[in-house]
Amino acid sequence: MQVSPSQPPLALRCIAVFEAAKGLLVLAATGGLISLRHTDLHAAADAFLLRHGVNPERHYTRLFIESMAKATNHHVGEIAAVGFAYVLIRLVEAYGLWQGKHWAEWFAVISAGIYLPLEFQHFAHHPNALNAGLILFNVVIILYLARLLNQQRAERRAGPAKP
Repeated sequence: MQVSPSQPPLALRCIAVFEAAKGLLVLAATGGLISLRHTDLHAAADAFLLRHGVNPERHYTRLFIESMAKATNHHVGEIAAVGFAYVLIRLVEAYGLWQGKHWAEWFAVISAGIYLPLEFQHFAHHPNALNAGLILFNVVIILYLARLLNQQRAERRAGPAKP
């Protein structure tokens, strides 16, 4: 099956959907965070964990609750601003990829590449299948987009197709 020149490849559209989903997920989380702005975050975190059957006295759970208690309304506003910036970046990238824009392909390679060192560092401290899968998924996306960009460069160098 040949893809028309005006329509981007299916894989590129799948990456666009994935990026849009990440943006929408962060938008929902940011909206939830803003809704808690004038709430006792310590009590809200405690209640959330208990409602979901998580023991609030476990080490990591306690660290989570203590970090929530330290968050002030000022911190919530800063976190929300960063969240909205992230959402904007992801949705613009998703739009560009969906439309098959060349700049979006470069943007996607760079944005996926920026996170790789952090993902490797996280994997070094917490090796598990999920972290390995995330690294592998990002590497596959980077390699696919790099191949696509390389292919486009070669087509531009070859010049317009002669009839």
